[in-house]
Amino acid sequence: MSEYSFKPEILIIDDDTEICETLELIINGLGYFVRYFTNPLQGLEYFEGERNPIVFLDVNMPQTSGLDLLPKIKAYDSKTQVLMMTGEHDIQTVVSSLYHRASDFILKPFHTKSIEAAISRAFEYYNFLKDKESMDESIKRDLRLAAKIQTKTMNLPSLAHKIYADIKPVSFVSGDFFQVLPLGEDKTLILMGDIEGHGVTSGLIAILMTTIHKELARTTTVAPSELLSRLNGELCNEIGTHSMTAISIVVDHPKKKITYARGGHPFPIVFQKESRAPLILQDQSGQILGILKDMEFAENEIQVEEGDILFLYSDGLLASSTHPLVQTLIQLPGGSTRVEGMKTEISNYIQYLETSSKASDDISYLLLEI
Repeated sequence: MSEYSFKPEILIIDDDTEICETLELIINGLGYFVRYFTNPLQGLEYFEGERNPIVFLDVNMPQTSGLDLLPKIKAYDSKTQVLMMTGEHDIQTVVSSLYHRASDFILKPFHTKSIEAAISRAFEYYNFLKDKESMDESIKRDLRLAAKIQTKTMNLPSLAHKIYADIKPVSFVSGDFFQVLPLGEDKTLILMGDIEGHGVTSGLIAILMTTIHKELARTTTVAPSELLSRLNGELCNEIGTHSMTAISIVVDHPKKKITYARGGHPFPIVFQKESRAPLILQDQSGQILGILKDMEFAENEIQVEEGDILFLYSDGLLASSTHPLVQTLIQLPGGSTRVEGMKTEISNYIQYLETSSKASDDISYLLLEI
């Protein structure tokens, strides 16, 4: 039998007083505390407050069936091991008990050895579930901390131009990431990427990519194609297990010029101030990062106008630039609040994906008013 620093209380619910007293003697003799109830509703009320680790539960009781009580007990505490008792050799009763997650099935009359073995098995599994619950909670705490750290790495800087961005991970930490860095007073450097997979490993690599990117932007000549090449080299040489789609963009606000290089990431979109037709920044570079070591990325330039809005997104949000959401954004009225209207529409769509369980991948987007 498993070792414990204390002997937890075992609960018995059976309408037969003689059965309860017999079980009490057996279980007390094994060194455990016992509480029994011949009224099943009183027994359930007691369990609700005590959450006993093991419950001996009679199947057939005149007031309330043990099969009716079983799911209620498991609903209060799924770890509790419920040992169903019956004198009937009824296979349907066994099936129903197991369906509602009974831990064991004990036939009357009882034998001390069978009771001892059943309790030993029940406590062993109860402790396993308790340890697992504790470990799961510890993992969740770590994930929440990791998510908080990741969020800190993607804070938006204060810019003279309106900018909005957000990330919604599938589970705590996201493989999607973005980084926005002011280059002096008149340029903005943007990196957006999507690490293969999602979860802790992808999230850690995303944090590494933004850290390396920030250092590169500080110490080297900022060219989108060169930045992607350097990040690709880091992925291939230092990580070697994950690929990544990414796009690097430099916005020159005074010159109204966008310079960008793309590595497999969805095409950026510019919503033009004076046109209902969006400008899709298409190019021939579709190679993702982290596959080939010596990969070169084509660099492209386009002219934009003041009031145009740059839209970046991951494939968790939109599968293509022809998505209905894009058409909705196109139809929004122009003016000084256009970018806020886009943010609202995108947020509403993300909420729809989350509430309808249609979000199967990390989601990220960024809006920048030129």
